[in-house]
Amino acid sequence: MRNDDSPADARAEVDFKAVANWVLRHWVVLSGLAMIVAQLVWRAIFLSHMYFRQDDFYNLDLAIKSPLTWHFLTFNTAGNVVVGTQLITWIIARVSLYDWGLASAVILVLLAVANLAALRLMRTLFGNRPMILIPLAVYLLIPITLPGFGWWSAALESLPLQLAIFMSLNAHVRYVRTGRARHLVVSAAWVCFGLAAFEKALILPVLLFGVTAAYFSGQSSILAGARQTLVRLWRAWVVYGIILAAGLIFVVISLRTSTIHPQAPASAMAVLKYSGSLLRDTLIPGMLGGPWWWLPLGDGSYALASPPALLAWLAIIAMVVIVGASVLRRKIAWRSWAILVVWVIAADIVPVAIGRLNYLPAVTFGMETRYVADAAPVIAICVGLAFWPLAERRGRAAPVKRSIAELYDDFRWRAAAALVVVFVVGSIWSNQIYEHDTSGQPAARYIANAKLAVQSAPRGSLVLDWPVPPGVENGLFGRYHYASTVIGDLEQGKLAGKLRWLRSHPVGTIDKLLIFGNDGRLYPVMILGTSSVTRTAEQGCWPQRHGRIIVRFASRTSPVEWELRIGYIWGSQTPGTVRVRYGGTFRLLKVRHGLHSAYLPVKGSTTRLIVSGLGGRPMCVGDAEAGSIGPDLFKPITPGTSR
Repeated sequence: MRNDDSPADARAEVDFKAVANWVLRHWVVLSGLAMIVAQLVWRAIFLSHMYFRQDDFYNLDLAIKSPLTWHFLTFNTAGNVVVGTQLITWIIARVSLYDWGLASAVILVLLAVANLAALRLMRTLFGNRPMILIPLAVYLLIPITLPGFGWWSAALESLPLQLAIFMSLNAHVRYVRTGRARHLVVSAAWVCFGLAAFEKALILPVLLFGVTAAYFSGQSSILAGARQTLVRLWRAWVVYGIILAAGLIFVVISLRTSTIHPQAPASAMAVLKYSGSLLRDTLIPGMLGGPWWWLPLGDGSYALASPPALLAWLAIIAMVVIVGASVLRRKIAWRSWAILVVWVIAADIVPVAIGRLNYLPAVTFGMETRYVADAAPVIAICVGLAFWPLAERRGRAAPVKRSIAELYDDFRWRAAAALVVVFVVGSIWSNQIYEHDTSGQPAARYIANAKLAVQSAPRGSLVLDWPVPPGVENGLFGRYHYASTVIGDLEQGKLAGKLRWLRSHPVGTIDKLLIFGNDGRLYPVMILGTSSVTRTAEQGCWPQRHGRIIVRFASRTSPVEWELRIGYIWGSQTPGTVRVRYGGTFRLLKVRHGLHSAYLPVKGSTTRLIVSGLGGRPMCVGDAEAGSIGPDLFKPITPGTSR
């Protein structure tokens, strides 16, 4: 008979109990890790629907055309110093250009590291208490980080800064508690890391000082705490001060290449409108799980915060109640909210006010969540500081003095639980609505089709350079939003020089001219407008009389039409030059033997065109069109992934 109480079964039972006990001892950390994994999976699904957009293509073009030099790494185009972003972009551009899977993997790695840093800091500040899962959830779920997360360039700026905030504060707190120089060195290194990622890290020393003076000085007065902190930790502030001064000098020097320079805002009212919109429409609703609704931009790949007015004002009222309740519960709670206010003003309001506010309506900037995405870690930190005491140096949790049932019966705990539920549900809703309202797939299909087109087109194909769709890159980028840049960057290695780009309006005899359509496929060029009267096979060419040819249009051409195409056969073996009259416009056209297409820029409106100056040589004009240039969508010459 089999002995059910065998030693193996006993060992298995003991091992199971040991594992269960270990899980119970570490359930807080394990819960935090589970939350992080769930968020990463969710964000990975979100990224699968997005793609590169706008600045991404501009930055990738700069990277693919630039050597890895200090000038490139510090190149400042729009007032931002982003050495880390430049380095990562340079590497990605050379490893696999326009590879969204690889780019997404980089973003997810940065997010995962920032999440783990958030969990580590919460344990350092508050110990292994279950309540650290609340500020962690705030950071993981807050919707104001999602739009920037789906925009590659924005994510490369914001996520390293968020990581630097958590890690520098974690090391700084350890330095404050132990006085060990190695923690100060680590903290300073993370501040430098943040500066390399985003110049907003200049505010990091201010955050470190504010948290230290408010919560680690042991003083009842914030001013006394500041004085005591300055004296006791003077070495730290000297180190941070040197880093801050060097960072400021670096930022000022880098502005020489920037198209945006610090300047006074147009008016104080513009600053007030921007600040009011940022708080009312973006930050405060975001802290409660909003904005709940979004305003998609024209290309559908991005959206601005657009909370319903009633919910926005309710969020403001709720935030006032929350702040008031935290102060009633803990008198020093106001200090954490003051720290958050200082961060938002210094990092999110002032830079926009002096750098961008004169370019677009102030309210539009206020609805832009990217400008407050860096505040997400600060919000999580300040929420924790406002409601819970700091842990002892060893990070042990304070003993639980009341049972769960007693806590549930406490109205304050029930209210707090309800608030957490409201935040979680609102955040999930806001994130899901944003994912539903935005997509990067049109740009992804465009680039996928363009890759096939470059590979499939005959070498030496002449392509008219034309702007890419606004959903890929808009006209604010000047020449960088033309196909010769966005698609031309794909001509690497064996594909180098595959296409010949015509970077001006076509003039003269040009055959087999191609153009990229809005779907990324290559098409023959056609003139979209008014055509000449169709002639039958019996009629043949337009007749030549008295040394000239008169071609009549089917109707009067539009005065806004600016391109003329003529299909002709020049009978002479010797090239020649003829004169073309279109309304009040006269142009000379060089012609050559055989069947060809010719293009000329024209102005005005007319019912006919006249070709003269033939010199007795035979010429046949079969057709003519006046209008705008576009692709002949019925004659694609390259395959596509989808339409």
